[in-house]
Amino acid sequence: MKYILILLIAIHLSACITTPQVKSSEVAPAQNYQFAGDDESTKITGLLEKYGNDWAYHGAFLTVKIGNEEVIVRKPVDRYNFSGEVGGNTYRDKKVSASCIGYAVTDRWTDVHCTVFVGNEQTVTLTF
Repeated sequence: MKYILILLIAIHLSACITTPQVKSSEVAPAQNYQFAGDDESTKITGLLEKYGNDWAYHGAFLTVKIGNEEVIVRKPVDRYNFSGEVGGNTYRDKKVSASCIGYAVTDRWTDVHCTVFVGNEQTVTLTF
């Protein structure tokens, strides 16, 4: 009995510290944004990796890329409705952040909209 209890505790602990399994990866359509002072627009893209087990999602990681720079890299979004504020690196010496809101479509599907900010400037809204 003692050994079974130790084994169960070890299994539970290993399940708690393992990297979550990505259940689906969703790429938002690329959008162009023209920053003040630029002659050309810059492409902004995003990747949302929802993770969980076979029957439920348990959260998501967001990656945002502006031009060729990954500025928000695998930052967690709220585990229940994929909503929240996430921040990353900087782009042109301005902090980059995203404000995400999840909209439940069904009991198994949520659309996610993330508005990307560079400094105080609202740029694009990525839809997953």
